Amino acid sequence: MTARSGPQFEPGTELAGRDWELSLLADRARSAALGEGQAVLLRGPAGIGKTQLVSAALAGLGSVARTVLTAKCPERGSAAYGTVRELFDPLRLTEDGAEDSPLLSGSARLALPVLRPDREEGAGPTDTYAVMHGLHWLTAGLSADGLVVLAIDDVQWCDETSLRWLAFLLRRAEDLPLMVVMTQRTGHDEPRPELLDEIGDLLGCVTLDLPPLPAEAVAGMLRSAFGTEPDPAFAHKCHEITGGNPFLVRRVVTRLRGDHVPPGAEQVALLDELGRDAVARTLLDRLPEDAYAVAKAIAVLGGESVEMIAALAGTQPGPAGAAVEALRAGELLAGDRLDYAHDLLRGAVLDATAAEEEIALRERAARLLNDSGRPAEDAAVQLMLLPGEPAPWMVGALRAAAASAEHRGAPAVAAHYLSQALKHDPDDVALLTESARARAQTDPWTALEQLERALALVPDPRARVPLAVQYALTSLGVQNSLRAFALVSEVLEAIEAEVGEDPTPADRALRTLVESVYLISGIDEKATLGAVKRRFRHYVPPQGDTAEERQLLAMLSSLGTLEGRPATEVAAQAEKVLRIGDVALGGWTLLGASLSLYLADDIDPALAALTALLEHARSHGEAWTCTLGASTRAEVHRWMGNVGEALADAQFSFDLTLQESWAPNVVLPQASLASALIRRGEPERAQEVLDAVTRPRLDHFTIEYHWYLMAQARVRTALGDHERGLTHLYRCRDSLAEAGIGNPVLAPWWFDAAEALAGLGRHHEGLDILERVEEHVHRWGTKRARGMLGMARGVLTEGDAGIDLLTEAVNTLADSPGKLEQARAEYLLGRRLYRRGDADGARDRLRRSIDLSVLCRDKLQLDQSLPALTEAGGRLRSGTASPADALSGSERRVVEQALAGATNREIAESLFLTQRTVEFHLTSVYRKLGIRGRQELADVLSET
Repeated sequence: MTARSGPQFEPGTELAGRDWELSLLADRARSAALGEGQAVLLRGPAGIGKTQLVSAALAGLGSVARTVLTAKCPERGSAAYGTVRELFDPLRLTEDGAEDSPLLSGSARLALPVLRPDREEGAGPTDTYAVMHGLHWLTAGLSADGLVVLAIDDVQWCDETSLRWLAFLLRRAEDLPLMVVMTQRTGHDEPRPELLDEIGDLLGCVTLDLPPLPAEAVAGMLRSAFGTEPDPAFAHKCHEITGGNPFLVRRVVTRLRGDHVPPGAEQVALLDELGRDAVARTLLDRLPEDAYAVAKAIAVLGGESVEMIAALAGTQPGPAGAAVEALRAGELLAGDRLDYAHDLLRGAVLDATAAEEEIALRERAARLLNDSGRPAEDAAVQLMLLPGEPAPWMVGALRAAAASAEHRGAPAVAAHYLSQALKHDPDDVALLTESARARAQTDPWTALEQLERALALVPDPRARVPLAVQYALTSLGVQNSLRAFALVSEVLEAIEAEVGEDPTPADRALRTLVESVYLISGIDEKATLGAVKRRFRHYVPPQGDTAEERQLLAMLSSLGTLEGRPATEVAAQAEKVLRIGDVALGGWTLLGASLSLYLADDIDPALAALTALLEHARSHGEAWTCTLGASTRAEVHRWMGNVGEALADAQFSFDLTLQESWAPNVVLPQASLASALIRRGEPERAQEVLDAVTRPRLDHFTIEYHWYLMAQARVRTALGDHERGLTHLYRCRDSLAEAGIGNPVLAPWWFDAAEALAGLGRHHEGLDILERVEEHVHRWGTKRARGMLGMARGVLTEGDAGIDLLTEAVNTLADSPGKLEQARAEYLLGRRLYRRGDADGARDRLRRSIDLSVLCRDKLQLDQSLPALTEAGGRLRSGTASPADALSGSERRVVEQALAGATNREIAESLFLTQRTVEFHLTSVYRKLGIRGRQELADVLSET
């Protein structure tokens, strides 16, 4: 198919002096058709011929391009994703029955909120990443039939959301038969969006600045227009006054032909009189008054129907239609739409219009659009151009437009509309709240300022609750939990005083909600954890009968986990939360409950909940939730001894943070990946990952900091630097003690320190540490924790007593999910038995260690157990290598989905990759496994 909706080749005009540029565009199109995504940014001043060049290029792509979609960005601006909608509108994907179109299969369906002209009734905000992800896969689906060309004219006026999507698309276009052509007007007063610079810097983008036409090209245009050879002096003067600008040359031609003036030497003086600046105005100056009113209306509301233009001009459709024909006869209007042939003409009309009159016209245009039932964003585009304070009806229109923009996944645009609405009443609490919600993703600090203002304006404790909840959740993403905790504490005290000891069910739900958020914000940083513990020391947990109570139970289980309360107690609370499955608050409660369960060794429900969360996030294009969920699940996999799966999840999460430039603000993906890499025997790479962590104030946080320190300690130990490893472990000990965190397995520094100290001959120091931690281990109470304590004691105890302790530890760990710890304990016991002279017993224990290490894919342990078995005179009963061991984390995740029957596109959609990346991974997998294709994967990996 071929669809065009924007820049068109103008009939009757000749493209002069642009042969080289046309050739370049044709070459880029041929490269793009081979699956090498391309972009061309054509820049130049108004009238230089950018649009005409693109139109001519598109006209010549019939044999190369399968789909051509075009759009023109209006100077007055457009609604969120306005340019995107114009591009894809010819596909008619929002008409009845279009939902079954193959173009909307899979993730492409996520693009529908953008493509629909108006918001669906009751629809709420849409995730920005999900929308862009959907549009990317809609474009990828189109390109399956051949080269797709997207041509965007006047991209300097493109709405920010569409421009951001173009950058998103082009970063993922290296494997698509796609060509994006953009024209940008340059000049001192022209806008220059930063995103255009970003797009221009992309590897596949060529920026081309169009120069003025040379004198011979201008002479050629005159020759073609007049049908005769122009006088050289005339041609020279024409080139001089137009500066080689093709549009101005055509305006000169139109004026002279209208006055029947030939291109002779005697007309040079006339050209001097015209002057360059007057060329664009001459025809407009000749219009009668009624036609000029229509001309002004078209300048304000171009592209609308003649009825709408007539209403704006204050006339009837009949006279307006006659005026339109007069304008078109003067070559002022485009031939195929009610708009100017060039923006210079529109600018000339507006420049000649008094400022007060233009304001009145725009206000009237907004009212007409609003009253005619048009989408709210159409009216908002006009309202945003008005100075001063908006009228009450305008505030309603702007709020409706903001809701529509949020639904399209354009929160920044929504915030822009609401900022204008707030000029009417800066103390409107509802507007402040809506604006803060819209700004939470793109400008969180301003969002927090607006919420604080709203809270200051609201005295009612009940009405303050949703504001405090919104403030706390927004604060989590910008490390503002200390202020959030103080604010939520105030609100909690006030609501408790207000509702009393016998609250109504509604008041009880409010109080419970605030308590949940109090826990979320208070647990985030170490400084506030003590206050949280004091408040809930004797708190009786709720039954979990309501969603609010289950949210509170989830956070109470997290608090109990940090404190090191009995594992059975916190697991019971968390299991109730996940069993019902209706917790909200941005997924934090689910992640908190999962943490409690897996550390309590109740792994299956935690794994199931995280898998469900990931499946939901992937199907809805929620990349940030995928990042958090995958890195958390990686920790669960490692905890249960599945290093291969841990590496796959951690690598996926880490790659996503790099791809979306989130790395500076997160730590968990890096810590999870480093921990998995250490087990895979790659400590150098693990150190590189950790060295890239740059999160500010990292040492203030409750969980991430301690996991980071544990990863650093294990890297240093794996590299043979035991002293630096101990330094990190002791730093972790001091930080945990400072925060009052008593859980012995959240960051088990003592366990790692025991073996390090034993190796350094500092046994008494290690045993002193175990004396202090023993109470916490027995209170937590899991078999894994008790086995780890016994193993640490055995390592630090000489002689037969140490062997007895290690034997007991092995037996305890064998009855727990702690397979990595069991493999280590079997290895240490085997080494001790061999030193005592029991070679048979040593070989038995070392073989068990090897078997467990192979099962867990724990290369770090395997590299120690294998030489120890050889030293003890043993041989392997069978091979220890698995075909899956050769695969990277990313390759494992791709293979997992391939084995489940997913297509390359489905894998790419699910993992937020490009199809070429999926193909690259599969090709690498086939090479490593020595197979030829998918059909052999299952057989080769059946025993992994």
